Amino acid sequence: MRNKKLMEKVIDLDTQVLLTRAQSLKVMVQIAIIRQAFGVKNDETYKPVKDYERDTILSDDEIRKQFSKDLEWLNIAKERSDFGDVKEFENRIHYFIEAVRFFNANLADEFNKSMKVE
Repeated sequence: MRNKKLMEKVIDLDTQVLLTRAQSLKVMVQIAIIRQAFGVKNDETYKPVKDYERDTILSDDEIRKQFSKDLEWLNIAKERSDFGDVKEFENRIHYFIEAVRFFNANLADEFNKSMKVE
């Protein structure tokens, strides 16, 4: 992925005014996986952005493990029958998939398919 495109997304997420809990959750989930996937450090958002090809540092399997952990939390919330928690964890998973789609559409599609199976 081009570093410039990546950093535009990171800076956009970093600088959003967070007005609601849902918006805060969305930004938190998305910025976390994008930063982790590419190894973006906090201080990079304050430096001039260089344009080069930037590789992911997380493998697809490592991203799958993170996704699986979120699914586990969703299943725990479903077992407890707490609708508020279920909805929040469902949203969290959708935000995660949306962020992964930004840099790996095939993996995001895989996650979407696994959600429909359950």
